[in-house]
Amino acid sequence: MSMDLAKKTFSTQPDYLIAGNAEIVTAVKEASAALKRGAPVVLSDGKLAAISVSGNSAPYTVNTTGLYGILAEDVASGEDGIVYLSGEFFADALVLPANATAADVEVPLRNLGIYLK
Repeated sequence: MSMDLAKKTFSTQPDYLIAGNAEIVTAVKEASAALKRGAPVVLSDGKLAAISVSGNSAPYTVNTTGLYGILAEDVASGEDGIVYLSGEFFADALVLPANATAADVEVPLRNLGIYLK
């Protein structure tokens, strides 16, 4: 029996999206567009879509109608994506559209069982 004595380097990247040890519940849904990990998503026609912002100047309106959760991983259009439905997450790790803030989605996410820190 031989041993592999070659030097190996291992590393990990910390997950800065998940903020606590609250129970995390997930679901899988198809994405209607390419979406980034950490994006709050809505269900539109049964598929995942990014939240939208309307208005040409401040104050902007963030549309959270149909808010479903936070995307757990990058996903391409037409692929199944994992969505966090509950848990604790870092607000500054969210991927939000231009002119949207974590404060805009904090209360709607809390109503789903998702808490921002």
